[in-house]
Amino acid sequence: MNYISKYVEKIIEGSKKGKIAALIRFVLLLLSVIYAQLAKFRSFLYQKNILKKKEAQVPVISIGNITTGGTGKTPFADFLATELKADYKIAIISRGYGAAKEVEEPFLIKDPKNLYAGAAQAGDELFMLARKSENLIFIRSANRYQGTKLAVAQGADLVLLDDGFQHYQLKRKLDIVIIDAENPFSNRKVLPAGLLREPFTALKRADLFLLNRSENVDFSRVNELKNSLNKFNPQNKGVFRAETQLESCVSVASQTEEKIDFLKEKKVFAFSGIGSPEAFQKSIEAAGAKLVSYKIFKDHYNYQKEDLLTLLDQYSASQADLILTTEKDAVKLFDFAEIIGELPFYYLPISLKIEAKKELLEIVKTKIKNGESK
Repeated sequence: MNYISKYVEKIIEGSKKGKIAALIRFVLLLLSVIYAQLAKFRSFLYQKNILKKKEAQVPVISIGNITTGGTGKTPFADFLATELKADYKIAIISRGYGAAKEVEEPFLIKDPKNLYAGAAQAGDELFMLARKSENLIFIRSANRYQGTKLAVAQGADLVLLDDGFQHYQLKRKLDIVIIDAENPFSNRKVLPAGLLREPFTALKRADLFLLNRSENVDFSRVNELKNSLNKFNPQNKGVFRAETQLESCVSVASQTEEKIDFLKEKKVFAFSGIGSPEAFQKSIEAAGAKLVSYKIFKDHYNYQKEDLLTLLDQYSASQADLILTTEKDAVKLFDFAEIIGELPFYYLPISLKIEAKKELLEIVKTKIKNGESK
């Protein structure tokens, strides 16, 4: 499956040549045109109020992106909730990507005191936040409007939608779009000929932009992106720059925390099942570790006991000093603590460093209090 995925990626980016690649590229482009028109038509129906939007009883902020793959939505949701929870009782609502079990929605994952579900019920990213966050409400609900009803019943007075940009049905005070500064818009084509989840023109709906992973590109490139977004969407309230930060390295089994310098010069066997595996690789290398082998799984991969045993065998054969994964992957491995035992098995938590943080938060707070829901 990984081979097919990589092959299609090469076709999309144009590096794969030949008649077969050209034929597949043509079919993908045709499907992309159809998909784009359907997306535009759906947007039109909501704009003209043919399809009705619903309004929650409390302010809603959407955090999303326009491309497939990981751009840092969840770390930003974590940042925003942490910064605002002194002033608001916040509920984070997600559809629960990566969940292995069906639940009756909306489903309460955590209230300010108790955690009611694991990764299998919550989804990897939602559980990752819920297990380490205090005084927040977490809800899994594909129907975000129904999720807000449960949030209000739990006492929330502010809702954050994790991955809500394409969820037109629910009105919101603010649309924040996270963009990967390294690969912001793929080839500007929608699925399946590119990585856009909807046509590029959708960015005109955004109120704020965050250029994440900007540490991996030249400053001039960041300014170029800022200028491009401001020109395309002159009504936006700001384009902000963010960097991914590594602060520690945590043992999967014992939760013992080491400083990030712990990885320096260490030989690492790594694996991940995330939307941007390349970003994880760069994080490992930025920490000064030597990557001897890296196994990539599909995004939100649900690891089974057999997968873990295979990975441990491969780690042993690699003669690496330790095995390393992401926090998003690690939360699905806690049930295998006995198998992991005393092995040097760690994960990397990440956070965001945001330029002009106070300015960004002031814009958000103003929109919560005075902005109109749209």
